[in-house]
Amino acid sequence: MFLNMLNKKEGKNFLELAEIAMEVDGVVQESEKAIFNTYRMELELQEYAIQRKEYKELVTAFQASTKKVKRAIIIELAGVLDADEIIGEEEEKWINALGVDLGFRTAEIKKMVRWTQDFNDLLAEGYEYITKR
Repeated sequence: MFLNMLNKKEGKNFLELAEIAMEVDGVVQESEKAIFNTYRMELELQEYAIQRKEYKELVTAFQASTKKVKRAIIIELAGVLDADEIIGEEEEKWINALGVDLGFRTAEIKKMVRWTQDFNDLLAEGYEYITKR
């Protein structure tokens, strides 16, 4: 949705973070994999092989990015975490820590995550409305 704001390098690093995000709670859901693959297509990085970069290295790489890019990253990663319609305690701690590491206040992080969850709920409601008989 907002990944068009990222350059190629940021896109690759975003995919690395998304891979970490999917594994935070120890279970990678099919819904998370589906969103991850959507992100690959949106970034035009279908052939990119995940390098398993370290979290700290990725945070450092994003320090030079704009606030706009950093917000897009938080919102899109919240989408991965909410793919199974629930953001668990470990996932919530992880996204909050990432947001703080990227320079956001806790209240702003919560707002971005809540917006993502609300958007996902509205999207699901729209699909349900369109497909009902």
